[in-house]
Amino acid sequence: MRKIHLTATAIALVLGMSPATAQQTPAGTGATPIPVPAGPAGGTSGGFSGYVPSAAPGGMSTGGTGATAKVRGDAPAGLATGHENTPERVEGFNGAVEKAFPMTPEMITRYRQIFDETERAVLERPEPTARIDAGFIALEPGEAPPEVMLAPGIASVIGIYDATGQAWPITQFVVGNGDSFEVIQLGEDSNNIAITPLVRMGWSNLVLSLKGEPKPIVMRVGISETAAHYRQDIQVLKPGPNAKVNTAANTETVTEAGSKLLLAALSGVDLPANAKPVVIEGVSARGWLVNDHLFLRSRHALIGPSWLSSMSGPDGIRVYELDPTPVANFSVDGAIVRADVKLP
Repeated sequence: MRKIHLTATAIALVLGMSPATAQQTPAGTGATPIPVPAGPAGGTSGGFSGYVPSAAPGGMSTGGTGATAKVRGDAPAGLATGHENTPERVEGFNGAVEKAFPMTPEMITRYRQIFDETERAVLERPEPTARIDAGFIALEPGEAPPEVMLAPGIASVIGIYDATGQAWPITQFVVGNGDSFEVIQLGEDSNNIAITPLVRMGWSNLVLSLKGEPKPIVMRVGISETAAHYRQDIQVLKPGPNAKVNTAANTETVTEAGSKLLLAALSGVDLPANAKPVVIEGVSARGWLVNDHLFLRSRHALIGPSWLSSMSGPDGIRVYELDPTPVANFSVDGAIVRADVKLP
């Protein structure tokens, strides 16, 4: 019969022992028997083929007959845990961080500073002078169109009024360059529109169609870096659909607007250089003396003396042109109030 000689290492592999343990047991006759792991019933498990990963926590399952053995620790001695910091892994980690975050925190802070400075240099500009003006249109051939100055980032409001100072509704509007200007009507049947430039430079024209008026209003709109109309009131020299009668002194409202001096006194701007302010006491009003004519501006109706011409403006304001006088009477809440006019 053939004899089979097994080395200690071979026996250790069969029994699941480490080679170091097997080498401590002398081979040959009379050696101490190598213990065999016990099976589920307490006996030996034949055909043991070593450990394979187990689904059971903290344990390993055996091959062959399915016998199970427990091993302390995360993994059997000599096996990798998967958490070792090898030079290759450290190099890979550093490479991933370098790729995801190529700049240091200091570099990022400086980058943002440079970006903000560049953005400020490109976009920052001096604030344009704010203007609130008034103008008039006669809707006659050969008339120069009024101009509205716009500025980027500012919405300019254009209001349309008739000769009596009442709102004249806008029914339709068209801007020549819709890519460079945005126009919005402020409410249905409103007499106000807001226009905002979408570019930094350029000009165009604006066409407004008024309720009940066959002739459209044509205006020039231009972008300026020094001044911008926050509001521009345009008064049409005709009575509109909302025209009202002035009951002061039982006279009808003038249906045709007056001169440029009346309009200047009505708006309080663009007065001639020789206009001298007049102090008025006793009633809320303003006055100017221009070319030997007195211009009085107030929300209260002038009762006397009689005036030469007058013009109504937005919000119930009215201006009167009359001969110089030291006293004027106004209607204030139904009562006649005397005002003293301090002529220069």
